[in-house]
Amino acid sequence: MKQKPFIIPVFIPHMGCPHRCVFCDQTSITGHKDGSVSPQQVREQIAEFLSFEVRHREPVEVAFYGGNFLGLPTSYRESILDVAQGFVEDGKASGIRFSTRPDTVTGESLKSLARYTVRVVEVGAQSMDDAVLSLSRRGHTADDTKKAVAELKSCGLSTGVQIMPGLPGDTLESMLETGRSVAELNPDFVRIYPTVVVKNTILERWYRSGQFKPLALADAVEITRQLYLLFQTRGISVIRMGLQTTGSLQEPGVVVAGPFHPAFGHLVHSAVFLDRAAKALEREKTESKTVTLSVHPNDVPKLKGLKGENIRQLVLRFHLEDLHVLPDPALPQNVLRVADVS
Repeated sequence: MKQKPFIIPVFIPHMGCPHRCVFCDQTSITGHKDGSVSPQQVREQIAEFLSFEVRHREPVEVAFYGGNFLGLPTSYRESILDVAQGFVEDGKASGIRFSTRPDTVTGESLKSLARYTVRVVEVGAQSMDDAVLSLSRRGHTADDTKKAVAELKSCGLSTGVQIMPGLPGDTLESMLETGRSVAELNPDFVRIYPTVVVKNTILERWYRSGQFKPLALADAVEITRQLYLLFQTRGISVIRMGLQTTGSLQEPGVVVAGPFHPAFGHLVHSAVFLDRAAKALEREKTESKTVTLSVHPNDVPKLKGLKGENIRQLVLRFHLEDLHVLPDPALPQNVLRVADVS
């Protein structure tokens, strides 16, 4: 199994962005203020993270997040890349990664990265529906995303795509079509961030005036479940579902509305296993009142659900007296088996 990298995040909120999207306020999301981050500050941030005691830390990747990296002025972009590259050349980091808008990924912009150890680029697609992109004031099209991913993959770069179900104008079909369109691009990985309303955004104003209604938590979990399974069947890794819980996001009033939950990814995985367990029990067609389900030890919390909710639902639905969960290291992950009915 490929080892998960130790990520050193360097936030550059809104830097390089040509305008503000309706949903975006990186300062509220990350807790980092707008404004240029100096090369010296970048050096200090990386050194601070490297001082943390972390077992099996290799590989280490310096990541530039929160802005439009390829939209930065060339001289500034190179100045902070030089700092990150210095840590790579000293053997303290393995590579560099960043996120960027699809319309800034060009042959010319990628050529400027040739002397740096850039390994991963994440493209903020958000949607593959041009009407949704227009309503969100993204300033790019779905075709820009297609071209960007193709360009990145042709350069041998590991490529990720970020999508945001529940944007203005989204429907169930447009969200699923975004998933299908992204899957056709065959990225190396995907992040799924259901849209939440954050303070100080245009979306907050629209929400308060009744112009925008965010997805309910249950709906966001179900849509993300379907997208997760779509990508899984195509062999595309989903490395994150839901916004990462930061101290700033947990401050009162920062998240105004929408499907934000500190354990959103767990809710999605639990929904996947609830569906699998229900289908397995339906196939059994047994009158037994006690059932044992087996899964890999890592999947036990997913099968049980948050606070045991899956077990409660299965017991009620199938009129059981008891339902046991048996960890079985011999089973592959994401596989469920009915071990016993009695």
